[in-house]
Amino acid sequence: MKKLLYLFLVIPLVFASCSKEEDDNNNSPTTVSGCTDPDAVNYNANANSDDGSCLYDITGVWETTSAVLNGTNILDGLDLIYIWDDGDIGTETYDNSGNMTSYALGTGVSGGTGTNIINWEGTVYPTGGTEYQAYLTINVGIMTNNNNMTWEYVDYPTEQDTYVKTLVRSNTYSLSDWK
Repeated sequence: MKKLLYLFLVIPLVFASCSKEEDDNNNSPTTVSGCTDPDAVNYNANANSDDGSCLYDITGVWETTSAVLNGTNILDGLDLIYIWDDGDIGTETYDNSGNMTSYALGTGVSGGTGTNIINWEGTVYPTGGTEYQAYLTINVGIMTNNNNMTWEYVDYPTEQDTYVKTLVRSNTYSLSDWK
């Protein structure tokens, strides 16, 4: 009788340990690569390994925190970039006293599939000056989150110049604030 009782006690332990081994072998963590940032437009809730593929919606208002031309920060006042979902891009530039010095409005078109290039064409309206047409090519830096980006202007103002703006998503202004 004791042998039978031991048998009934030991058999469940054997099966339980086999079951545990099988679970360990079959449920090893699977790496799912993808975008793990919930603020990204291509967020993958199943991803557990960020592969650097996150893409962000740039629609909204961006404040320029620095505008570096050939190594010198030329930002003097407030510079706002407005980006609408239809491709229109506008800017408003203000001096340190809060007076608008210029604004521009035009359309940005992607430089092609898989690129971060924006080709912008529009009109610049300087305060107290004559409006003029402008054409810009902008290389949007890789965004590491939803609230920061860099723009590097290509051949602007001339081919020899390096002009880079650092932008942060505005918490103060909205698209309805456009001039």
